[in-house]
Order: sequence, then C-alpha cells, then structure tokens
Amino acid sequence: MRLEVPLMLAVLVGGAGPAPPGTAVPPYQAEQRTHLPPLPPVVTFTAREYAFVGPDSIESGPTTFRLVSAGHEQHFLGLVRILSPHTFDDYRRILTLNPPPPWVIAVGGVGTISPGGIAMTTLDLEPGLYVMLCDMQDARGTFHMMEGMLRPLTVLPRRNGAVMPTPDVEFVLTEFAFSAPAKLHAGPHIVRVRNVGAQPHMALVWRLLPGASAASVVHWMNTPSDLSQPVALVGGVPPLAPGREAQLLLHLEVGHYLLICLVDDDAHDHKAHYDKGMVSEFTVESPVRR
Repeated sequence: MRLEVPLMLAVLVGGAGPAPPGTAVPPYQAEQRTHLPPLPPVVTFTAREYAFVGPDSIESGPTTFRLVSAGHEQHFLGLVRILSPHTFDDYRRILTLNPPPPWVIAVGGVGTISPGGIAMTTLDLEPGLYVMLCDMQDARGTFHMMEGMLRPLTVLPRRNGAVMPTPDVEFVLTEFAFSAPAKLHAGPHIVRVRNVGAQPHMALVWRLLPGASAASVVHWMNTPSDLSQPVALVGGVPPLAPGREAQLLLHLEVGHYLLICLVDDDAHDHKAHYDKGMVSEFTVESPVRR
C-alpha cells in the first residue's frame, strides 16, 4: 500500500495528487477543495496473534475498514451481521455449523493479507450487531477465531453522513465464475464487488509470483505437500451473502493477479468454489502515457 490513508482515498475519489515533500496534507483535502460529499470514515483494526485491536462500535453508513497485520501469521477480517434477537453468544454456539442459520448474514470484510500487510474495504453498514472473525488456521490446525480472533462490533443507529465513492472497476460474482476485466492499469482503483449469485461468494485478490498460474494455485490449494507458495496476498472481500456488495480499495502494481473464491458449496457437494471454476486471472499493465 503506497499511499497513506486517508490520502489514498482522496486520490482515488477526488483526483488529488500527492503534496510536495514536507507539506502537511489535511484529511479529505480533495473533498474540501471540490465540495464533494464526505468520504467514508476510515476505521483501523490491527490483527495479531490472536486478536483484533480496534473500536467496539462505529456509526452506521459507508465505512472503510483498514486492516493492518501486525502478527507473524496470515490474517483476515470477516464480518457477519447477527439479526435480532440473536446475540454474540448465540453466534459462538453455532460457529461450526455449515451452512450457518439464516440469522447470520455475511457482509464481507477485508480479505487475507500477509504479515506486515495492509488492505482496505468499504462497506455500507446498517445499524445492528456484527461479529468480526478470522478463520485462518495456525500450525496446529486450530482456527484463529477459536483462539481469540472473534469479537462483536456494534453499528450505531447514528449515520456518519458519508456516501460510497464512485467505482472505476467492477467484479461480479455468481455460480461459479467471476465477471471482471482481463486487464487493468497499475495504480489506485475503487472496485465494486457484487454477489449476484444464489450462494455466498468471496473475491480474494492474489498476486501471482513468477511462473505461477491459476492451475498451479489450485494444485497448491489442494495439495498439502506442495510448499511452493505461488502467490502474494493482496486482500479482497471475504464471503458476501447473495445480493450484497462491497468496495475494494486497491493500489495495484504491474503483474499478473488472480481472483479466487474459497467458499465451499455446502448446499450441494461441499466442494470449494474454486474447484468448480471460480478462479480467474487478470493482468495489471503500466498506464498508457500520452
């Protein structure tokens, strides 16, 4: 992530360039200059072994979740909404239930990042009770959420007054495919991610390392003895329920990338969606200079 928050958001939405070295840049400077509607507030959560560090409550409305990995393992921030009258304790009791009951709604979050990484996703949240979780596994096979990476988040009735930024790219999710551009230019992007399917889906963004391909990544995922590690983890959107959407804030470097969905088809054969074709490559090229 090469642009600081919230300056990255100002650049993405307002078109402002970076200030000269040594110049203080006020937050949301682009909006102050161009009178655009307020940007979503940025809320930072730090992931470490094994906890999320951040606020217990936020205002409702468009909000950018900024995940900072300060641990030694891979982490992500999944977000689910718990419908009333159910409670956090109710959710803890059904953690291992697949599929989850209808009062648990997957609303996205911030996809998996490597130690030291940063990723951002913007969600338009309704008031209510939510749960943050990480279901990565440690070296012993224990889920991180069983070790402390499971905590409630209250979204307050008071709205923050922000609006969702205008995206420049769209990823559409369905059974079992991505509809996405084959090529993007390097630099910042606001990516609208929409699930138009009948099942939950995710859109993780991985950068392919030299020599890797979608086929080699699928082999790596399905072969525990394959220690090749063919990708770098950029972020993305964890599971989204049908009809839900989110926005990815990405700063992409030149290279080859992969979109992949790791959700299992619990309604049918329990196979991973990527084994059913939900994996797609795209290329990031240098911008054309005029």
